[in-house]
Amino acid sequence: MKRGCTQCGDCLDVCPIFALYRREEYSPKGKRLLMEPLDGWGAGETPLPWKTIRRLSRLCAGCGRCARRCARKLSTSELLADLRSQHPHWTQFVWDIWIRRVGPLWPLAGRIASLPFLPGGSSLETARALLPQEPAAPWVRIKPAVQVGVGTPVAVFAGCTARNARPDWIARAETLLRRWGYVVLDGGGFTCCGGTLHHAGLFAAQAEVRRRNIERWRDMGRPVIAAFCASCKHGLDAYAEEGGMEPEEAALWKPQVRGLSALLTAPVFETVPDAPARIGYHQPCHWGEDDPDLPFLRQAFPLIMKGTGLCCGMGGILKMTDADVSAAIGRRCVEGFADCRHIITGCSGCTLQLASAAPSGVTVRHWLDVVDISV
Repeated sequence: MKRGCTQCGDCLDVCPIFALYRREEYSPKGKRLLMEPLDGWGAGETPLPWKTIRRLSRLCAGCGRCARRCARKLSTSELLADLRSQHPHWTQFVWDIWIRRVGPLWPLAGRIASLPFLPGGSSLETARALLPQEPAAPWVRIKPAVQVGVGTPVAVFAGCTARNARPDWIARAETLLRRWGYVVLDGGGFTCCGGTLHHAGLFAAQAEVRRRNIERWRDMGRPVIAAFCASCKHGLDAYAEEGGMEPEEAALWKPQVRGLSALLTAPVFETVPDAPARIGYHQPCHWGEDDPDLPFLRQAFPLIMKGTGLCCGMGGILKMTDADVSAAIGRRCVEGFADCRHIITGCSGCTLQLASAAPSGVTVRHWLDVVDISV
């Protein structure tokens, strides 16, 4: 892991944890001051025992904003993942089970969390967001000006959330791709992208899901992969450098992994009369500087408002290690939409997180929810 933080403090401007607490020990540079020596000494003798710095170091949303801002491109999230790998904790074991083993039970967890005798709480609110939403009345009709995908094979990468809790997103994505002329292959053999497993320090589990996804891609003939989740796209992009592929195959992989909206070129939008007048857009951290969704959606909703908040706070394993902090970041993010009552985004995790944090009267949906696919 690249080390050598200069303690310049640029990361303070973009870190959602620091924005919440305004305390430097919770900032990326503060965590690095604690963790870089520990990483350098390894898992053996160290005057900085892992237990004594766990509380500070685990407060990381895994958004990657610090690395993008840092002049040296140092990722505190990556450093924390390394240390979690060296110093396992029971929460990692439970997170691995939750992500890879019990996905079909996610909606059941939502129903249990919604039982009337249970109290409120950050963890329960997030679980309740796993319940199926009432279908949204469509805001916009969409069709291609030209069928740009004729004959091009595409497989939809659903990701954990859509596969386990929002299967309608998969069907909607596949319908749109067919409308554009693409040949849609069965992407049901894909599993977790591995991004959340990496952040948790579960490197062996991450390697396993990557291997399965790459093998499935090969079996399908190496088609284009369409991802409608920014975090999944981010996780898949990393395969080109870290997935164990040969250079020629890695060079093919990277341009084949696309955001769904980037494949829906030359769209023709027709906004329905009952569409909300004020629509907010949460820009997922993992789109970085390459967000295909916002320009796509602005063609339909020219007045769409980008939120002023930073990260949604989903944070992967942060939901388990400190659910209250995760929820507080989510509430802060929702507050960044002022009087906007309708928020859309292009990340599965962001959708669930912000939906669980939104106050009564504010709806949060994936943009796929509000597209009329019946025409």
